[in-house]
Parts: sequence; C-alpha cells; structure tokens
Amino acid sequence: MNSLMFKLSYRKLMRNKIYSIANILGLTVGFASFTLIALFIQYELNWDKHNDNFSQIYRIQRYVTNARYAQAGNNISPHTRAITAQLIEGKYPEFEKLTVIYEHNPSFLGTDDEHLVNQKGGIAADTCYFDVFTYHFIEGDKTTALSQPYSIVLSETLAKKLFNKTDVLNETVLLEKKIPLTVTGVYNDLPYNSSIRAPYILSFSTLKPLYNIERSSLWAGSCMTFAKLKPGVDAKVAENKIKHLFAGYDDLKYTEMQLCPLSKVYLNFNDRNDYLHVLRLFGLIGIFILVMSGFNYINLSLAQASMRGKEVALKKVIGSHKKSFVVQFLSETITVSIISLIIALLLAALLLPVFNNIVDKHLTFNFIRNWKLILLLFGVAVLTGILSGIYPAVFMASSKITALFKENFLGRERNSFSLKKTLVSLQFAISLFLIVLTLSFSMQIKYITNKDIGFRKEGLLYAPIKISNNTASFGHLRQRLLKNPDVTDVSLSENFPFVRQGGGTTNWEGAGQDEKITCRFNQVSYNYLSMLETNLVAGRNFSPSFSGDIGKSCIINETAAKCFGWDNPIGKRIKDNRLTVVGVVKDFVFADMHNPVEPGIYTLAPDMISGDWIFSFRVNEKNAASVKSMLTEELNATFPSDPFEISDFSFAFAGENAYRIYQSLNKSLLFFTLLNVLLAIVGVFGLVAFTVARRTKEIGVRKINGSSPTAIFNLLNREYLFLILFSSLVAFPSAWMLYMRIPSANKLPVQPWIFIVSIVMLFLIVLASTSLLTIKAATRNPVEALRYE
Repeated sequence: MNSLMFKLSYRKLMRNKIYSIANILGLTVGFASFTLIALFIQYELNWDKHNDNFSQIYRIQRYVTNARYAQAGNNISPHTRAITAQLIEGKYPEFEKLTVIYEHNPSFLGTDDEHLVNQKGGIAADTCYFDVFTYHFIEGDKTTALSQPYSIVLSETLAKKLFNKTDVLNETVLLEKKIPLTVTGVYNDLPYNSSIRAPYILSFSTLKPLYNIERSSLWAGSCMTFAKLKPGVDAKVAENKIKHLFAGYDDLKYTEMQLCPLSKVYLNFNDRNDYLHVLRLFGLIGIFILVMSGFNYINLSLAQASMRGKEVALKKVIGSHKKSFVVQFLSETITVSIISLIIALLLAALLLPVFNNIVDKHLTFNFIRNWKLILLLFGVAVLTGILSGIYPAVFMASSKITALFKENFLGRERNSFSLKKTLVSLQFAISLFLIVLTLSFSMQIKYITNKDIGFRKEGLLYAPIKISNNTASFGHLRQRLLKNPDVTDVSLSENFPFVRQGGGTTNWEGAGQDEKITCRFNQVSYNYLSMLETNLVAGRNFSPSFSGDIGKSCIINETAAKCFGWDNPIGKRIKDNRLTVVGVVKDFVFADMHNPVEPGIYTLAPDMISGDWIFSFRVNEKNAASVKSMLTEELNATFPSDPFEISDFSFAFAGENAYRIYQSLNKSLLFFTLLNVLLAIVGVFGLVAFTVARRTKEIGVRKINGSSPTAIFNLLNREYLFLILFSSLVAFPSAWMLYMRIPSANKLPVQPWIFIVSIVMLFLIVLASTSLLTIKAATRNPVEALRYE
C-alpha cells in the first residue's frame, strides 16, 4: 500500500509540474536558509568547546568596585596581575591548575633579517598552559615545550610559512630581527572559534629578559589568568574565596576577582549581552524563513487540492475510505518535503563558502558531525508534510460527493479571512519586518561610515614600532619627514584610534576618598591632537614652549571633564595631584563605533624614544603609495634593527570589530531578505492560483455581464494590497521594537520613510509576481470557464 501511495505521489508530481516546482523551490529555500543560520548560531555558541576541560575552565578577571561612571562594562577587565596565579596556587583546593598568559603585541618573526612575517595574536604562556587548554602537538613535547627561556612553539600554519615544513624542532626563529628563539614544538591549528588562537607561544620565562616581567610580578597588569577547577566544584564558591584576593594591597584593595566561564569569554564576559541580541536576531530570521516556507507549502497544497474534487469524488463513489485519502495526501506532501530537504542540504553545502564570506566566519558542514541538525530538519520536514496534507485530506474526505463534483467544497471561505489569507498575511508581515530591518541596518552602516568621529580619518597612515634603542629623537625625525611636501604632519603616540588603546584608573580633584574612574591613557607627542585635526574646547595644546609639560601636565577629553564634574577643568589636578589639566579636547571616537566615548587622558611623550610606539602620518592621499615608500626608507634608516609595517588607517577603521559585525549583519539581512521575498512571491503565487481556480466561473459570469479585463484584474489583485496593509500593523511595530533594542552609542534613529518604502517595494514585487496569472484569468474566454456548468 505504501509503495502504491508513493508511486501515485510521484505521478502527481510529474503531472503538475508547476505546482511541484513551486513546492520544492519554496521548501528548499526555507530548509537551506535555516540550515545556514543554524550552522552560524551553532558555531558562535561553540567557541572554545574543542578544549577537553571546557566546562572546568574559567578566566579570572578584575571588577573595579570603586569605579564611577563605568561605561560599556569597562569596570570589568579581562587582565590581571601576573602574580594572581601564585596567590591562589596551593591555598584554595578548588583550583586544580592555573596558567598565566601575556598577550604579545603584533610581532615580526623570521628565519633571517630579510624574510619576516608580521604576526598578530601571539602570546607568552607559563608551563601550566597546556595542562589547562587542549593542544595537539605535531612535533615536540608539550609538557616541556615552555619550560626554558627563549623557547617558542609554532602553529602548523606559521611553521609552514616560516620554514615550508613542520619538522622544525630546534630551529631558530628571530623575533623582531634580533632575538633568537628556539622552536620547541609545533601544534595543529586551533579551530577559528577559539578565544585564544595564537600563531605562536613564547615561554613566559622569556619575558624576564625582554620586558622584566615574571610570573611573580605584582606590577605587571597586562596578563590574563585562567583556572581549571576541579570536577564538581561550584564556581560561585571558588569565586567567593578569591574575590578579595588583593585586599591586602593598597593600590588594589578595591579590585574584586571574578570567575568568567570559558563559555562567556567570547560572547559576553561583562554580561552586556550585546552580541547575544545579534544571535537571537539570526535565530528569529531562521525560524521566520522556515515558517514561511511551510506556509507556502500549505497554501500551495490547498490550492492544488481545490482542483482535485472530481478525483476524490470518483474514488468515494467506488468505495474508497477516508483513511486512504489521508494516507494518499500525506504521502504526497511528505514525499515533497523530504525531496526538498535533501536538495536543501546539498544547496546549503554549496552556498556555505558564499555565506562564510557574508558573515565573515569559517563555518563547516559535515553530514556526520552535524547529524543532530540533520535529524532535526528531517523531523521538521516530516511535520511540514503532515501539516500541509492533513487539512485538505480531512476536509475533502469529509465533504459531500455532490460538493466535490462541483468543486465548491471550499466555497464557504470565499468572503472570510481564510486560513490561506492568514498564512499569506503572516508571510507579508515577515517580509515587511525583514525589509525594514535590512533598510535600517543599511542606513546605520552608511551613518557610522560617514559619521563625524571627531577627527579626519582620510589621509592617515600609521606604523607601530618596537624601538630597541633610546638614541632616536622624534623631533629630528619629524623635521626630516616634513621636508617631503606630501607629508603634512607626523606624530607619535603610545596608542592610536581603532588600533590600540591603553587603560587605567585615576582619581581627581574633588573626588571622594578612594573614588576613581576607568579611563584611557595615552602618551603622545605635542602635535598629536593637531595632527588628528581635533578641536580643543578649553585651554591649550601641548607645546615645545612649555618644557614643564612632560610628566606634569595633561589634556583630557569632554567625557572625562563630565565624569569629574568639572565646569572649569583648566588648572584642576588628577592622578594623586601629579598631573595638571592644561586643555580639554572635544570628544572623538578612539575605541569603537558601538560603545560611547570613554574618558581620555593625554600626557606628553619624551623626545628621546624607545620601547613600543605608534608613528602616525598625515599625507597627501593622491600620492599615498609614493609617500609610503619614502616613509619606509626613512624609518628603516632611523631604526635599522626594528621591523615595522606602514598601514592605511582606513583598514583599521573598517576592521574594527563592531563595524565588522554591523557589516556582516547587514549583508546577512540582505541575503535572507531576498530569499524571504522569494518565498513570499511563491506564497502569493499559491494564493493567486487558488483564487483563480476557485473563481473561474465567477470571472466568466462577470465578463458575460460586461466586466472589463481591467476590472477583473483589479478585482483579483486589490485584496493583496489590503493584506499588505494589514500585515504592516504587525510588522512595523515589531521591527521598530527590535531595532531599538539593539544597543549602540552611535545608532541612527528609525527613519519613517523606510516604512513607506517597504510597503511600496513589497506591493510592487507582489504585483509583478501575480500579474501573469491574473492577466491570464482576466483575458480568458468566458466560454472556457462555463463550458461544464
């Protein structure tokens, strides 16, 4: 019986090719879109899960309790003092292992002075690191790889990049062209969704000769400490025991320690949940598209069933039972669902590279590893088939034979807001919802791209350099570079907007006892603010004329002045009265486009420089390539032992994390909105086909009584405008509320014109997609419609 039913289902598919293609197309798009979105969400929720001890690993982070005016969660820091692990080890039995790492600034590695690789994301780690995190070594012994100074462990990719092979034990790598390191291990590349995906790992003991940092250093505050708790330990109990770990240190007595589970390190370490809103939006889109494809299928099934009255009536006449109708209809709809799912899975695999480019991720789709997702989709496909077939099957099986022969068994729904219209209205609502969001995010991208960030970003170049000697004079170098007419200014800074930001806390004149704010410190040359073309709102800039500015004066931004509560900041003091405010600079964005501007404090850098600095250049944009070549030659001559790379600021701005998330979200919304509109078109096609089939004789009668083709065309299409307007009552408030819930300090307000454009766009799309069927019905010879009456 089942075999016969599936044979009948196959024949039905072949006989009604237009409906079959529409059904399969709609379901395929829905299943494929849902699969891609599910893979993305799964990827984002599985960061760091490659670690064997994932559920036991926590990052120890600092919470500053006396910080006022905390912004964007900046009173919580992932960085701890290097000594943190030693203060816990052996004293608290809940902690099984602790490891300390140091984030190494971008560094140049090479096998000689000429062949250098600029690597970001490298770290230095102690000997316990591989006891906490899971690495698979290709070469070397991970238990001893980080035990000696001047040791380095390479990722598989970096080893091949440097040596064209992975068998490189005991080979020498030069750090910054001058520090020889011995390769003690090579490990398999970590998954891309790893919080720490280091291309290389230095032994922590190497930091002592390089930067005078030891694992027992109290002053070294740029480290991170990770703990592996013993199985079964309550993290809250362990956290309470170390919360006041630094209470005995005067400078740190207002610092509380927190345990952040590894599962939250990437998503929301400071409990702001901003990115979780994005994931929820993706999940909502996936569900919407899947629901829309199901609605389409139900509508098309109903439309097709409405034309099978005589078939069912004849079967009932010859004795077929209700059960056989149900089985037949369900076998047809489930078959189509499963066929669509198989095609969708193949399509998702083919589209994955394109989708990866859209969301800027490295998603993979493995039919074996993702068996749970495939099983879920299979269940959804079967359920969709059941829901699509059960209504027409039961309805027709219960209808009278005379009504079936007349094919008016669904006529009772003619003037009601039927199930089919309800489903299409929901489709329109979803389409309008996504169109509004897509247009809103497109405008948001344009807004933050063109927004005045407080300084001129065009014509800016920068070059971070780790200067190994202190014989270079910035002033002399600047004068030489300014001789080139295409270089309008040169400045020096410890940090630079969208590239690197410093952090710290300070007290201020008029503050309460032990009251501090978290702020961004930056040591800069006297012309740094003028080079950026920012504006002072009070006081003066740094100047060579004021020799006492070094170490005694500072410039603050407007946000800092507001946080300090100063109406007249000039002459006020901060940092235990060591720094006097001589100027206030207008707020400019230096960290990201998502969070509000934080308090900024600028101090004057010395002329003789060494250590880690960033040179920035204001140049003629038209001759940027030749200027970059000249700058490279001059810097090479000045710092022959120190490698560097000159970069365009526009790439740093475009690569900022929040900006990239906005871009990928906008492209994703556009991608899925187009698919959603396609589904809406398929859904409307189903409703039009159903309407035309149901009202064929009515149209014939109207034409005989004098109705023009234009009047018939308007009759068939005007209800869609009503459905779209009705759908907007649901879609617009929902889209507005969701857009408003997405946080951002630089967000464009909702634009009213977007709602109007959305309705017009959807109506034109629907009109274009339905015109073929409605025009054909309006111009059809009425005799054809009435010949069987």
